[in-house]
Amino acid sequence: MRPSRALALAAVLLSAAAGCATTTTVQTSSTAAPRQGAPTDPNPFTVRADTLASAWDGSPLQQTWQNGYVPQGDGVRVPSDAFHSQADKAAFATGRVRFAVRPPIGPAQQTVRFDRGTTRTLPGLQPADALGVAGGGGPCPASSCTTTLTVTAVRATTLRLPTSQGMATVPAWALRIAGYQGEFTVPAVRPEPVPSTSNPPRLNGYEGAGLIRVSPDGRTLTLGVGAGCGKQPLPKGLVYETKDVVVVGATDDPAPIPPGTVCAASATELPVPVHLSDPLDGRTVLDVADGMPELPVR
Repeated sequence: MRPSRALALAAVLLSAAAGCATTTTVQTSSTAAPRQGAPTDPNPFTVRADTLASAWDGSPLQQTWQNGYVPQGDGVRVPSDAFHSQADKAAFATGRVRFAVRPPIGPAQQTVRFDRGTTRTLPGLQPADALGVAGGGGPCPASSCTTTLTVTAVRATTLRLPTSQGMATVPAWALRIAGYQGEFTVPAVRPEPVPSTSNPPRLNGYEGAGLIRVSPDGRTLTLGVGAGCGKQPLPKGLVYETKDVVVVGATDDPAPIPPGTVCAASATELPVPVHLSDPLDGRTVLDVADGMPELPVR
């Protein structure tokens, strides 16, 4: 997901502040023929999309995405009363915990079972290591490093997680932490690293897009595209289809911001629908900006 990126769109779409772009119905543009040789359309989006589509088949990225364990998000489940303070949240995120009980020892190898019928066996994580991976690790902000959480119980369990191979049952640890009513559940398997792309240069006049959701019939994708202050006209969703992938993006035509315009401090994501000529049906969605695959955030 590229999990961290696919997860960046998981926040609820922000509304534009007064004077900024507002949500309107946008038209979509689509190029939907299976690739046969170089595209005849000289549009830069089409050319980039065709290049990404042709490079996908057989690439290390494709092999990991379609055959590996790449979850959507970190898979962490926390009780409804978490967290009591920023200090507790920082302690969990940085693995600042102590065990008041002897934790069980899990198997050296753990198996992820995908609903499609495949499995993936990977090195397992022991409880302390699983907490460190779940929290993301990294240094603790000095202003929040004021506490250490105490683990009072640990048991082996499983989690149901969305992954690049669909839903999966993943080995996990359920932990009790002093002061909290429910369990904190973390995967007992480390996600596989997703190979990066060659980081293509910026495509002038176009921007990347995230995948928010897929319609039940698989024919409409709702994309998340940047609609920052001053973007007029609003972005139009773009899609390029082949038999194996669907490449998505949007137009990017920023206009000068009128004097006195008040803009939101945070970027605004606009939901834009694009329509496919054929149902998605297992094809991978790629972002035209960097060629990385996308999972729907809901």
